[in-house]
Amino acid sequence: MPNSDIRIKDLTTKTDKQVEAEKLLISGATRIMLYGGARSGKTFLLMRAILLRALLYAGSRHLIARLRFAHAKTALWLDTMPMLVETMDLKDIVKWNETDHFLKFPNGSEVWVDGLDDKDRVDKILGREYATIYFNEMSQIGYSTITTVLTRLAQKIEGMKNKAYFDCNPPSKHHWSYKQFIEGNDPETGKPLSNPGAYAHLRMNPVDNVENLPDDYIEMLEHLPEDKKRRFLLGEYGDSEGAIFTNWEIIETIPDKVKNHSRRSPGLDFGFSVDPAAIVDIYINGDDVYCDELLYEKELTNQQIARKMKEFNIDKELTQADSAEPKSIQELRMAGCRVVGVQKGPDSIRAGIDWLLSKHIHVTRRSINLIIELQEYVWSQDKDGNFEPKPIDDYNHAIDSIRYGVDPVRRRSAPIISATFKR
Repeated sequence: MPNSDIRIKDLTTKTDKQVEAEKLLISGATRIMLYGGARSGKTFLLMRAILLRALLYAGSRHLIARLRFAHAKTALWLDTMPMLVETMDLKDIVKWNETDHFLKFPNGSEVWVDGLDDKDRVDKILGREYATIYFNEMSQIGYSTITTVLTRLAQKIEGMKNKAYFDCNPPSKHHWSYKQFIEGNDPETGKPLSNPGAYAHLRMNPVDNVENLPDDYIEMLEHLPEDKKRRFLLGEYGDSEGAIFTNWEIIETIPDKVKNHSRRSPGLDFGFSVDPAAIVDIYINGDDVYCDELLYEKELTNQQIARKMKEFNIDKELTQADSAEPKSIQELRMAGCRVVGVQKGPDSIRAGIDWLLSKHIHVTRRSINLIIELQEYVWSQDKDGNFEPKPIDDYNHAIDSIRYGVDPVRRRSAPIISATFKR
């Protein structure tokens, strides 16, 4: 039962939109998304709602999750959480666990902050049940990950309704959040949601929080390129303006008949401290390119990459890698992996992109980082916001892996297809 004796000191001033959001968060909806532009107060309000739920319901457990733990720790644990504890006057009540990153309340409730980018972390998350799960920056999180984590929204607390919260700066209309919350359809089947009343959303923009922003912040957003202005100022889902790849779809898995009658050609892009190492398993069949993300991880040595390749059972497959890393390629070969460097020529990036644009690209649903890259990889813009015929140098690690993997076929310019294969 809720603790009716709780009295929370609120030292913040809320705007009308933020008051509207608070009412939505305590409504009967159990799946609630706050979306819109940058610095509109979405994260602050959602985390505050979770702290209130923890205070009101003894013994309840709550999760605040982001794709990258490093980002969750920096933005949520070290920045927003201390601010909330201060403004809610909880500093003398809660206990901070700096090792496992959770708050402990006198009534036994806990609020955890974690990431979804590491198998061990996810396993720990799946080992507990929660009364609230909040997915921060949901545009970066794949739908399959969301549905898996939501299986743990199962803690039974008397008088408490379990809820899932979401927020994002809206990505493209291809994203699962648009299909589910805005269109009201199941992202996997495309059919109308069976329980639409459980879902609710509210758009919040910087102009709704202008009282709490620096004087020139709105003006700065107004001078962004049009696509970024729509996302970060107006909070609108985009139509993929400037997106390089629109010729792709999500599939559950690569069918066996594709694997049996296609050319397999994995691609590898090296990385370490700043960029991740990325491996994509690729099957090429005529105008169809099937992609399955196997690896997307930072700070891996070449020995660790070799072990991963053996785990993925691709160490004996001829893998195309970035030829700019001859030492890394040699170390992988010495570890027993069949790795070669691609032949880079003039404007090889654009040539690879053009070839891929002529194909139908099929991406497995578990390829979370590849999907994010395909959504965010856009043509660069000049100072006037006009698109130029060259891509940005970002969101391209898994995509570079694909370019490397298909390179031998592209160069040969002959379709690879089996006469016995039928889609």
